[in-house]
Amino acid sequence: MDEGCCINIEIPGPIVKKPRLIKFRGIDTGTRIGRGYSIGELKAANISLSLAKQLNIPLDPRRKSVHEENVENLKKVLEQLSEVIRAKKTKPARLVVKAKTS
Repeated sequence: MDEGCCINIEIPGPIVKKPRLIKFRGIDTGTRIGRGYSIGELKAANISLSLAKQLNIPLDPRRKSVHEENVENLKKVLEQLSEVIRAKKTKPARLVVKAKTS
């Protein structure tokens, strides 16, 4: 396959809090990778729902929380994507090879 056909940008998984369990007496048990980003996090990163679907960003409509780490990750992904788009719009550099005369 052609190497230049696709550009892979890795989207990090959303970070969510683990549920508090009774057997641990309500002690905060930390964080884990969640199902998807909340709508509030997408709005904070200036990403519309339609753009998120086009970019295959996982969405969890049940989540209501907004974690700053997730917003920063989404902004980084959007920045990487905009750099790729800007690079595609510019003209590619031409490789100039001088023929050897002997």
